[in-house]
Amino acid sequence: MGGRLQGRVALVTGGGRGIGRAIAEAFAGEGAAVGVLDLKQEIADEAVQAIGAAGGKATALVGNVARRQDVFAAVACLGEAFGPVTVLVNNAMWNRYGPIETQTEEMIDRMIDVGLKGTVWGCQAVLDDMTRSDGGAIVNIASPSAVLAMSNGIMYSAVKAAVTALTRSAAAEFGPRRIRVNAVAPGPTPTAGANRVVSEEAWERRRARVPIGRLGTPQDVAKAAVFLASDEASFITGDMLFVDGGITYAFS
Repeated sequence: MGGRLQGRVALVTGGGRGIGRAIAEAFAGEGAAVGVLDLKQEIADEAVQAIGAAGGKATALVGNVARRQDVFAAVACLGEAFGPVTVLVNNAMWNRYGPIETQTEEMIDRMIDVGLKGTVWGCQAVLDDMTRSDGGAIVNIASPSAVLAMSNGIMYSAVKAAVTALTRSAAAEFGPRRIRVNAVAPGPTPTAGANRVVSEEAWERRRARVPIGRLGTPQDVAKAAVFLASDEASFITGDMLFVDGGITYAFS
């Protein structure tokens, strides 16, 4: 199987469903060998089976990105299966919307542990592989809420703003190692996970605000991630690509 990511080994966190799965499938379709990291074995297995049925290469990895040792173990397992990891997508996130007074210590800790610390652990875990491979590409999943005010999403916005800042700083720090670091900021994108915390009415309100008149799809985000991971983006680093139908600039 040929493609823009032929010969690459890619780790996708939260890769078993939603946007993460779409990215894993798109990467495999472009020739990458993919490690699908998720909390539950059956979810990772389903994604790997779908990739295999389409002719791609993938392996299921189980772990919690909030635990540093789990992420390092996943990189080691993926390396044993396919070779050094040269592409990383930090996609995993846990979130609960609500007014600030409803945010408990447990909820805030989990959002930071998964969304921010998990991104840090991912970057740490792939550094050696990418350095030995003379470079690589990291794609972080951010959000327009990193730069826009978002009612009832203070902590989500804070975590994604931190990921955005991390992306820029990591790009500067990792650049001498020929490691590029960019972010994708998806706009309103229904997924099974998002549908658990966003109602149909709320989706319709969001759709009405999108200038091009539709909600996003996981495949929209996956295409952007493929581009940023590929040689087509070889001179792009420290950037954030908004995949949002224009909503960010329309309301900024």
